[in-house]
Amino acid sequence: MIYFPYFRGRQFDLQALKAIAQDQTLPANIIPIIEPVRDIKALPQTIAAFLAHDHPLVVITNPTVSDYGLTQQKLHDWTPWQHHPQLILGHVLTPTTTAADLLAPAGQRTLLIARQYDELVAAQHAHWLTTTQPDYLLVPPEARIRRLLDRPQISLYDHAWFPDKDQTYANLTDGFFSDDWQLAALQGYQGFSDYTIGGSHYSEHGYPARAVALHVTYFVHDQLRIHRFVSDDRADFKHPKEKFFQAVAKLAAWLPVQSEQTQTPALQQLAAYHDQHHFPGLGVVKRLSLMHLLELMARYFRDHYPENP
Repeated sequence: MIYFPYFRGRQFDLQALKAIAQDQTLPANIIPIIEPVRDIKALPQTIAAFLAHDHPLVVITNPTVSDYGLTQQKLHDWTPWQHHPQLILGHVLTPTTTAADLLAPAGQRTLLIARQYDELVAAQHAHWLTTTQPDYLLVPPEARIRRLLDRPQISLYDHAWFPDKDQTYANLTDGFFSDDWQLAALQGYQGFSDYTIGGSHYSEHGYPARAVALHVTYFVHDQLRIHRFVSDDRADFKHPKEKFFQAVAKLAAWLPVQSEQTQTPALQQLAAYHDQHHFPGLGVVKRLSLMHLLELMARYFRDHYPENP
């Protein structure tokens, strides 16, 4: 079983991944995917951190969100690492994809992401899957796609929930998040992939929120759930510091009664800001929440899926 957590290469995503790589937290069958979205120094630094510790990593060669893929001259180029044996070259199947786009040097592993059924049908009719033979194929877990393919695949799903204009995270503070590994085993998949707690939606600049919400994943038996610690003050877009203290106070009260598995270093650090009465900034909050998810999944995989990919 392989887990491919999918990250858009924003600053806090890359900071979380780099820290995880340097701590050598992940087992070899948890392989992050990075879709570059910004030309920032953290991108090559993160890739270098994974490869320095000989841990596999996927980098998308044709990013489909933001204007990163349209920039010809990169200030912070990651391609010097593109031939490293632990770097897996990823490609998103689009209407403009050609067979040449899917080719890779001999011995280089490849990953193909096919989000749309029609594009996958076209690729099959052109025999691209048999001629290029990507090592990993990520597809939505749809019955018609399973019927179309005769090879093992990776399910790709978006579990993140975003409230609409009439709701807030306070309306759903706790809920189911994922048990994709069980579905993958039942359907004979190689593994599974998701967009973690950030979701598949990408916004270049983000958007303001009336509340501060801490998104914390945890296991109940073999089910991954998510708990949202939400500030009580949700009247306007002001005072994020005070709202953070309201939310982190709830986390600090919740964490000590949770299982040892849930009490990861990242989550303990996040909860400690309550006693320290320190506001680290919302970027750090997001980084620690992502690190916690990866640390949590690493513990689960070591117990249940110790094999290498």
